[in-house]
Amino acid sequence: MDINLYIGAHNTSTNAIISILENNDALLSEQRIHFASSKVAIQHLAAAQKALVDGTRLETVQQKFISAMTNGKNIDRLVIISPNILGTATRPFGKEVFYPRTSGLMQQLQNMFQGLNMKLFFSVRNPSDFIPLCYSESLLGASFGSFENFTQEVELTNLRWSSLLHRLQGKQDENHVTIWRHEDYPSMWRDVIQLLTGVKNNQMLKGSSAVPTENLSLNGARLFNRYVEEHPPRTKEDFANMKAAFLQKFPETSEPVKDVYWDAEVIQTLTDNYDDDWYYIERMEGIRTIQPRIFA
Repeated sequence: MDINLYIGAHNTSTNAIISILENNDALLSEQRIHFASSKVAIQHLAAAQKALVDGTRLETVQQKFISAMTNGKNIDRLVIISPNILGTATRPFGKEVFYPRTSGLMQQLQNMFQGLNMKLFFSVRNPSDFIPLCYSESLLGASFGSFENFTQEVELTNLRWSSLLHRLQGKQDENHVTIWRHEDYPSMWRDVIQLLTGVKNNQMLKGSSAVPTENLSLNGARLFNRYVEEHPPRTKEDFANMKAAFLQKFPETSEPVKDVYWDAEVIQTLTDNYDDDWYYIERMEGIRTIQPRIFA
């Protein structure tokens, strides 16, 4: 049994991937591939981990987990889409690292999937875009505060995706990890989906390269935080209407972050670090990168 886990990062191409998998459910089923999304996965992973701690036999736990995730279907490959396995979108970093709980969580997954073929899939994004989007998601989840407070305990220029990948690989580099850049996803989405699912012919996939806009720009997030402070919503409906209005007027864009209140030098440093880090990631042992195809 193959277990393919897409575990992030948040605010990359998760929802685009889920949409494509849903549109191609029949094709995947024909090839004995089944996918499950975050909420279902988190619930059943937690139950499986508890069962192991309580002393239930590993084989029993695995069988029950797979049956619950697949509704009892007879499959060869289970694809789980769940960035929340590593942490929350509203706080995906510690003082100097992305997803600080990764090492312990990887050990739990290794214990859970012993004897099965577990592969990890991950998408990275320029931190100068990723961090503001996480702030925006925090606000949209009703956790309010300034962007400065959101980042004040983080050494932003020390954050490296490669550090996270080393922890994903495990102590002996035993975990198989495939990675790509979010910025490249639209030009190679068929390759990403094929490697993630194992579908035989990626030209049979139905879908598009579009990545849905579901968040606020940094400027929009700042204005939203200020507006909510000045006009506190009285009901959930009020808050939902506020969110909808701001999302329509201040959506995230594919353009580089420009914010008069965030030091341009920090933004440039984060971007330069990201480029240098990707150069290092491309040369890491045991890491498979998905790159755009170059046609002569």
